[in-house]
Amino acid sequence: MTTKNISLTPAVFHLPHRVNAIAPIYAENPIVPRGPRLAPILGRVQEKLRKALGCQETHDPVMLTCSGSGAIAAALGSCVRSKDSTRNPRILVISNGAYGERQARYANQIGLSTTHYALAYGERPDLDEVERLVTENDVDAIGLVHGATSTCSVNPMTEIGAIAKRLGKTYVVDGIASLFVEEIDLEAASVDVMIGSTNKGLHANPDLAFVLVAKPLLEQVCEESGRIPYLDLGEAWKSQRSGGHPYTINIRALLEVEAALDSLNDEGGVSGRIAIYKSRNQLLRAGYREIGLKTFEHPGMPLQNIGTALWIPEGVQYSILADDLASWDHENGECYEIYSAQGRLADRVFRIFNMGEYSLETYSRFLEALKACLQKQTG
Repeated sequence: MTTKNISLTPAVFHLPHRVNAIAPIYAENPIVPRGPRLAPILGRVQEKLRKALGCQETHDPVMLTCSGSGAIAAALGSCVRSKDSTRNPRILVISNGAYGERQARYANQIGLSTTHYALAYGERPDLDEVERLVTENDVDAIGLVHGATSTCSVNPMTEIGAIAKRLGKTYVVDGIASLFVEEIDLEAASVDVMIGSTNKGLHANPDLAFVLVAKPLLEQVCEESGRIPYLDLGEAWKSQRSGGHPYTINIRALLEVEAALDSLNDEGGVSGRIAIYKSRNQLLRAGYREIGLKTFEHPGMPLQNIGTALWIPEGVQYSILADDLASWDHENGECYEIYSAQGRLADRVFRIFNMGEYSLETYSRFLEALKACLQKQTG
């Protein structure tokens, strides 16, 4: 019997059949990326994205052939602009995890004057301190990661958005790990720029990313070149709104994204997918408690729907646990891949994600395997 590798990670995992069916069909009938067949596909995908995320009237999605990290660079390089032409654009980046640190590093590397409000991993940002840093540093923009995957927690996006709106600052949010699986109202949260990826909550492959930009800001972005040529959102949008793309775009991936959006719609849209993820978490987190595992969490920071960060128990070596689960070969025909923590938490915390196309029974079987593998080390 062939063992099925169950991915309990946020990187790659089993996708809907409808998505997987695209590649062999496309292989028999590829589409020229600069030909007439691109425009209707691109238009359908963008409209389905707007509809799924409820932002038809407020934001437009600019598609990019890259992973989510490329979209972070594109958003920072294209959408953070200075109101004073005599100085560099300034941004306050709020970080309490590995991806906030990445955002700050990218901002600094592309030449933005960067104020980095660096907190302990998982710690809730202090809103008064955010406002103080915005005012004292006269920044043009605020950057935040919404779903902090390194700690499996959710940052106060709406509360910080209220500060950005009141102070007249561009609000840039990394929603790569929260779009499609968390309740998000872009307009209510005053988000000007939302960074997304087509894997994670959308359940497509990580071949494309997108940036949702508020329509008035997008018109401004089109007036001035971005800092990164290949990831210039203004250049891309000027071409895409006419049905084209300035560079070679991955049309197979676009078709897979459309299939993923159709699958999402069949599940009841974003609210339906959230309900599925919550039912998984209810099962899994109860199982972790029963096993005796402790959740990593900080006050005021809700847990993500996509997974849970857990303290490594005393007497357990993560590397052995991960290897034992990856080589699990009992009668259920499954083995399991889990995820270590990142950065400062790597030696103390591990993470289990509940993304992709798996049944609740799969997670019940995983809990049995997890319990057995932990007992193997602890006796």
